[in-house]
Amino acid sequence: MQKTILFFCFLFGISFSADAQSEVSINRPFASGQQKTVSKARSIALTNTVLSIGSGISAVAFFDNNTIQKTGAYLTLYGIVGGASTGNFYAEDYPRGVIGMGARAVGTILMVDATREVFGHRFANTLNVDNEKVSLTDTKMLIGEGLILAGFIYNMMSLNTSVQEYNSGGRNFSINVAPTVVDDKVAPVLTASLRF
Repeated sequence: MQKTILFFCFLFGISFSADAQSEVSINRPFASGQQKTVSKARSIALTNTVLSIGSGISAVAFFDNNTIQKTGAYLTLYGIVGGASTGNFYAEDYPRGVIGMGARAVGTILMVDATREVFGHRFANTLNVDNEKVSLTDTKMLIGEGLILAGFIYNMMSLNTSVQEYNSGGRNFSINVAPTVVDDKVAPVLTASLRF
């Protein structure tokens, strides 16, 4: 039992003192006084996408250092896969963010063989991918391109809903960790709330 309690404390990064009385919220509770804006969510999503891809490709193209090139390549992958979801994450709408990110991740995996055609030889060599010549009009490539584009559009279009739900307190699901006393020791208790 003690190992389980220590594991949860480590997992969530939360430490409680013996006299802790406050509740720590992982997800925002149903109502909050702090408002979020669609323009800021869109700005975060576009910045994380465009800046990550642009600086990553530049690092691969302009530097000969292997570490900088690998960092740039992974930064580009982050921009493609995760960048557009950061706007939803800003509005604490994790399901929509993960759906778009998942679509782009699958699309990116399908597009691995087109890395050389899209980003060039240095980029493909940095990641050690794309050993064959393919056409961007191959069926697998078209599906990958479609998934990446659809995931990006989905996240950008869903920002209004994500922000509105956050501002109205319209979350149907909330997870909280609160301290409670178990055998004279303070331990975190995970609680979930579902609103219909």
